[in-house]
Amino acid sequence: MISENIKNLRTQKNLTQKELAELLHVTAQAVSRWENGDVEPSIGTISSMAEIFHVTTDEIIGGPTKKPPEKTVVQTVVQKEQVVSEYKPVLAVCEQCNKPIYNGNEIVRKTVYHGRSPSTTKVLCRSCDEKNKKAEYQAAVAHGKLQRKRSFLWGGLATVAAAGITLAVTLSVGATIDTVIGSIIATILLFPFLSCLFLQNNFVGELFETISSWGIHFPGLITDLSG
Repeated sequence: MISENIKNLRTQKNLTQKELAELLHVTAQAVSRWENGDVEPSIGTISSMAEIFHVTTDEIIGGPTKKPPEKTVVQTVVQKEQVVSEYKPVLAVCEQCNKPIYNGNEIVRKTVYHGRSPSTTKVLCRSCDEKNKKAEYQAAVAHGKLQRKRSFLWGGLATVAAAGITLAVTLSVGATIDTVIGSIIATILLFPFLSCLFLQNNFVGELFETISSWGIHFPGLITDLSG
């Protein structure tokens, strides 16, 4: 009987008539009339009770009892992918920044000279080598500017002093016009000569040796510096 089935299922769920009525959105009197067999619930109400009691509608109506199929629980197993990084051997260590070098193209070997002592090889990374080249270039530019100022200063002072001494000597000894002209030319050439020495211009020494091997000819004056 439907009435007995409803009562037995409600009792098994430990529900009162009022609690079942609230779940079905009906009154407690309606539940009581169902269980007393006064009236039968509608098909929609029976389907709702089947969901509440977790049974089939046939079990409530009184037909063959069939349990609803159990829900299959699907478990998803997530496997973590482990990435193994390939080990890269250290080919060298920069002696300036102590950074390990893994790429052979980044290794720079510099030969360091120590005067008369044997030369050594210094290992640098390419980044430190570029920084050193930039620093050496800036230092060379600064040194060149300083040497240029010194060459103008000391070359000019030496030329003025030489001109004064030459003028005083030529006037005191009564030198000829040819000697005066030669002295003036030599004094004028003194400035670039001294400037090149301060600028460490190597061709000046070679040029001086070449001219010395020729012999210098002034009007009325022949001097051979090669002998």
